[in-house]
Amino acid sequence: MSLKRMQSFVLAALISTAAFAQEPAFLFQQSPERPMSGMSTSLSTPTPAPTATPRAQESPGVERKVDETVFGASLFKGHFAQQSFRGFNPDYLVSAGDIIDLKLWGAYDLVLRLEVDSQGNIFVPKVGPIHVSNARNGNLNAVVTEEVKKVFRDNVGVYASLANAEPVKVFVTGNVNDPGLYGAWASDSLLHFLDRAGGVNTDTGSFLDIAVRRGGQEVIKVNLYDFLVRGELPLVQFRDGDTIMVGPRKATAKVAGAVSHAAQFEFDGKIALSDLLALAGVDGTATHVQILKNQTPQRQVEYLPLTADLAAIAIVSGDEVGVYADRQVGTIIAGVEGEFQGVGQYVFPYEATLADLIKRITPTPRSDLGSVQLYRQSIAERQKQALDDMLRRLEQSVLTARSGTREEAELRAREAEIVLKFIDRARQVAPQGRLVMHKGFDAASIDLEDRDVIRIPRKTNTVAVQGEVYFPNAFVFREGKPVSYYIEQAGGLTQNGSKDRIFLVRPSGEMVEARDSWLLSSAVQPGDEIMILPKVDSKNFQFSKELVQIIYQLALSAGVVLRL
Repeated sequence: MSLKRMQSFVLAALISTAAFAQEPAFLFQQSPERPMSGMSTSLSTPTPAPTATPRAQESPGVERKVDETVFGASLFKGHFAQQSFRGFNPDYLVSAGDIIDLKLWGAYDLVLRLEVDSQGNIFVPKVGPIHVSNARNGNLNAVVTEEVKKVFRDNVGVYASLANAEPVKVFVTGNVNDPGLYGAWASDSLLHFLDRAGGVNTDTGSFLDIAVRRGGQEVIKVNLYDFLVRGELPLVQFRDGDTIMVGPRKATAKVAGAVSHAAQFEFDGKIALSDLLALAGVDGTATHVQILKNQTPQRQVEYLPLTADLAAIAIVSGDEVGVYADRQVGTIIAGVEGEFQGVGQYVFPYEATLADLIKRITPTPRSDLGSVQLYRQSIAERQKQALDDMLRRLEQSVLTARSGTREEAELRAREAEIVLKFIDRARQVAPQGRLVMHKGFDAASIDLEDRDVIRIPRKTNTVAVQGEVYFPNAFVFREGKPVSYYIEQAGGLTQNGSKDRIFLVRPSGEMVEARDSWLLSSAVQPGDEIMILPKVDSKNFQFSKELVQIIYQLALSAGVVLRL
């Protein structure tokens, strides 16, 4: 073959391949083969498997990300698309195009596979046409037997049943994420086809207005809220060429706060507030509801108790509803842990102070009342928020950092890997919410908060060392020994340990930085904890300042030394 002829051949092949690739995938799917009306076929005829458009194929077990802020969107994570059902339900009504397996035995033997014709009949030799259209699947055998017995009165057994569900191709269109033609079994559910099409589009689609159309006529209309709330979903036996049409989104309102489902809900025109809250599921602790009216010329806000007549309040599109547990705190519950005698929970009036709690505590001879520790939930939440904010900013800086050369890019990639692993570990740390109380504090000046926990430490004669030392441990306190003595007892600083980042943590929670002069002093007291923080080399880490700040924050809020 000449070179010119070979080039022409290759060019023609490429053009043909490109043209083939541009055709819609469903044009190349084979339609399920059916016998001609009234004709028999062998029971062993293989049934073609349902085909699917390539874009609908997903890896098993891979969950699709959905917008959880829209009620109902969680239906379409890919689970229904991965499951298929091949069969018929007993209430299915026989219609034109269905295939029926018929067996006669005894005085007359016959094995046939018959298709229901356009008039709703099957034709049985020596019996004639039998009308089966609109017969329940559960009654099909009785209907056929009754007609056969009119001809063969004795010694003939009859068994009639619908054949396995046929493979079909169904159009899914309207407000779905991936409209198209999808192949499956006739008995697959409506949710299967919707899930294959990517689910209802949460920006434009309706969960209340989903129609199945056949031959230009609407077969059934489905409201998915019936399935979400009550588990009700009509069963549809699909036909080749059926169309599932998802209508445009109707009115919507948002519900947030003390509810089971904080989300955007859809309704037709308007909805009673009581019905909307029933969909959202009000928490048992809730007391009040707030309604923000956004459709009026001026924004209006109503705040009502849940005991009000909520059925008389109409919610329209764009309104926002918040549910709150709005109770006045009359009493405070405070817990006590550690070295003491008596009960561990106390109830106080709202204006109680730490001094009131300490008066109720019965100490033991080993109780160290001078080092009382207070842990507060609100402080822990603020510490966690501050830590998360720092970690988020550091993560964004690492992921968006630019490099001028290839070598620098490789260095930054290695640095980013180390820092991102550090961020993942730091996010797992839970701050203690400890309120630092310096020596000589006035307990009467500290108001109690609900769920405060007071810890009474036990008098101890040990000093703990943790962080960047070779052998972190606790050691017996020795009068007059400096910080350096206990660090030496712990094997000394590691290569990653920093002499400039040594802290003394008092039993009361007070944290004091041990400067160079302290290393030669005798500032250590019984019960102290020595924390050695790691070095962060600015030459190796582009974000050394941010890392140092986070390491300090972890040590202060959680008492944890986290290594890079």
